[in-house]
Amino acid sequence: MKKLLIVVSLLCVVVIGCSGANITSRLRQSNLDAGFVQTRCERCDMRDANDLKKVFEKYDGWQVIYISEFTTPNITGTSAAICFERIKK
Repeated sequence: MKKLLIVVSLLCVVVIGCSGANITSRLRQSNLDAGFVQTRCERCDMRDANDLKKVFEKYDGWQVIYISEFTTPNITGTSAAICFERIKK
């Protein structure tokens, strides 16, 4: 009985944990000279407005060139990577 319970529990974890990911990304072509550009990427939680605000405040004056969003049916919300660029100072 105990072995059956363990097998059923593991099967449930495998079935629930293995679902396809939904990934969306957008890339904007840079209009800056590649030799004089700084690029930085940050990971953020798209569910948390404060997290997004901190990232965008940190990169005030930079241009957004790339956003990639990642979510799966068994998590709530979306994680993202956002890349910024600016001319080197």
